[in-house]
Amino acid sequence: MKRYVLITILLAMPFLLPAQSVFLPSGSPDLLLMQRLELKAGRHAPQFHSSLKPLERRAAVGFAEQADTTLENLTRLDHQLLYLFLQRNPEWSALPADSSRRPVLKRFYAFPQDLFRYHGKDFFLSVNPVLELAFDKEQGVENLHYINTRGIEVRGMINRKVGFYTFLAENQARFPDFVRRQMQWHRGAVPGEGWTKGFGEGGVDFFTARGYIAFQATDNIGFQFGQDRNFSGHGIRSLLLSDYANNYLFLKINTRYKWFHYQNLYANLLDYPIRSLGGNAYDPKYAITHQLSFQITKNFQLGFFENVMVGGSDSLNRRGMDWHYFNPVIFYRAIEHHVGDPDKVTVGMNWEYLITRGLGVYGQVLVNEFYLDDIRRDVDSLLVRMGLRKDRKFSGFASHRNKFGLQVGLKTADVFGIKDLDLQGEVNLIRPFVYQHYDTYGSGLRPASSYSHYSQPLAHPVGANLAEWAFMGRYRPMKNLELSTALFAYTQGRDVDGVNYGSNILRDYRDRPGDFNNTFLQGRQVSVVLGELSASYQFRPGWFVDMRYLARREKEKETGESLFTNDMFGLGLRVNAVPRKHYF
Repeated sequence: MKRYVLITILLAMPFLLPAQSVFLPSGSPDLLLMQRLELKAGRHAPQFHSSLKPLERRAAVGFAEQADTTLENLTRLDHQLLYLFLQRNPEWSALPADSSRRPVLKRFYAFPQDLFRYHGKDFFLSVNPVLELAFDKEQGVENLHYINTRGIEVRGMINRKVGFYTFLAENQARFPDFVRRQMQWHRGAVPGEGWTKGFGEGGVDFFTARGYIAFQATDNIGFQFGQDRNFSGHGIRSLLLSDYANNYLFLKINTRYKWFHYQNLYANLLDYPIRSLGGNAYDPKYAITHQLSFQITKNFQLGFFENVMVGGSDSLNRRGMDWHYFNPVIFYRAIEHHVGDPDKVTVGMNWEYLITRGLGVYGQVLVNEFYLDDIRRDVDSLLVRMGLRKDRKFSGFASHRNKFGLQVGLKTADVFGIKDLDLQGEVNLIRPFVYQHYDTYGSGLRPASSYSHYSQPLAHPVGANLAEWAFMGRYRPMKNLELSTALFAYTQGRDVDGVNYGSNILRDYRDRPGDFNNTFLQGRQVSVVLGELSASYQFRPGWFVDMRYLARREKEKETGESLFTNDMFGLGLRVNAVPRKHYF
C-alpha cells in the first residue's frame, strides 16, 4: 500500500514543477563526446558531474553549446559533431533545426534526425524506429551468429515540466559460445537483458523495455521514475555500479547546487530465477544507493558511494523493503546495525583529475568489508617475508573479510598530436568474495543480498577475484566514419571442485576454504584476452553500417592449455541503436 501511495504522489507532483529534461541513453556515443569535450577543456563541465550517468540532455546541450563557442582547441570534426549533437536535441538547443529536403508524406523525416518530430510551445515529441541487424561468421562454426532487433524509441516533454522516454524492442539472436556460457551463469538471461525463450536452432527470443518520466521539484531537485539502468564512475568498467545488468525499476532523486551533486537511487530488483516463494516466479530484492559528488576544483571531481542490498525472504514470509532505508541523508551501516537487518552494505569512492588539456586520470575504490586487525596481520606477514621482522606478532593473514576493489585509469584526447584520436586504459583489481553475501535464513538457497540483479552482476561483468587490463581507442578520419578498438585482458581465480574461492558473486561467502590465507587470484587461474576492431559508417543521421573483427582466447594460466577460442567477422545495419557489445 505504501508503494502505491508513493507512486501516486510522484505522478501528481509534475504539474507544479519547473522544466525537466530526459537523459542520454546508456551506452550512447554522445557520452563519449561529452568525455572528449571535458578532456579538451581540461576542466569538468559545470552543468553536470560526469561520474553520475546517464547524463541529463539539457545539461549536456548546455555544455556542448558552451564548448562550441569557447574552446579554441576543438578540431573541425569536433565542431561538426557538436552541430549534429545539437540537431539531435532541438528541445534544448538554441540552434535552428535543419529541415529535410525531401520529407516523406510531408510529416515523416521532416527533420533528418527523426522519423517524426513535433515541437510546439507546450509539447515536444520525437519518434524513431530502432533496428539492429547484424551477422557474425565464426571460424570453425557452421551456423551464423546474429542479432535481429526491431523496435521504437520515443522521447518527449509536456509543458516543459514533464519529460518522458520509452524504448521497446523485440529481439531474436544466436550468440557465440562464450556469450552462451555467460547466459548459463545468468540462469538463461542474456547479458543486459531479462527473461528469454528458445528460438530456432540455438537461438533465443527476448523483449527489451525501458521507460521513465522525469520532473523537477525545485530548480535544484529533480526526480526520475521508471525502468532503466545507471552507471557510476569515469571508467570503461565500474566497480561500484555499472550498466551491465538488466533494466530495473527505480526512483532517483538528484539534488544539485553549484559544486555538488547528491543522488538517491531506490531500486526494485529481482532474484531471478532460483529463489521463489509462495508460487511466485521471482523473489524481489532492493538496492538503495547514496552518491555524493564534489567539484573540488575545476579539474578535480571527487565522489562518495554507499549502497545497501536488501533481500532474503524465508520459506514462510516474503521480505519487503525496510522503510528505514528511505531516509535520504543517513549512513546505511548505522541503520543496518540499529534495526538488526542482515543486509549487504558497500561503500566506495570515485575520482577524476584532469591534469591538462587532453589528459586525465581517474579511479575507484570499493569496500565491502574491512577490518583494521586483518590489515595489521597482512602488514605483519609482509614484514616477515621481506626480512624486516624476524617473528610474526599476529597469526594468519589474507583474511576473507578484506573485500575490496581498486581501479586506476588514464584517458587522453588527440593523443600524440593526432587529431580526433582518443585513447583510454585502466587496471581493475578485485579481491575474492567481493559482492558475495550469505544465506540470511539458512534456507539452502543462494544469498538474496548478493550484489546482483536478474542473476547478473551490478558491477564488473565477470564477478570478482580478478585482475584486468582494459583499453579502448577511437579515431575519426572523417565526420561519418569511426574506427575503434577494444582490448580486455584479465586473469581470474575460479572455483575448484565446488569450493568457493571468491569469483562467483552469487555464492555464499561462508562456503569458503577458511578465514585466512585467502590470497588474491586464489583457486583455478584462468586468463582471458578479448580484442575487437570495428568500423562504423553513418550514411544518414542515426543509420550506420558496422563491420567488426573479434578474437577471444581463454586458457588455463598454469598449464597454458587452451580452453576456448573464438574468431569472428561481423557485418551489420544499425538504426538509432547502441551496438550490442559483449566484453567479457
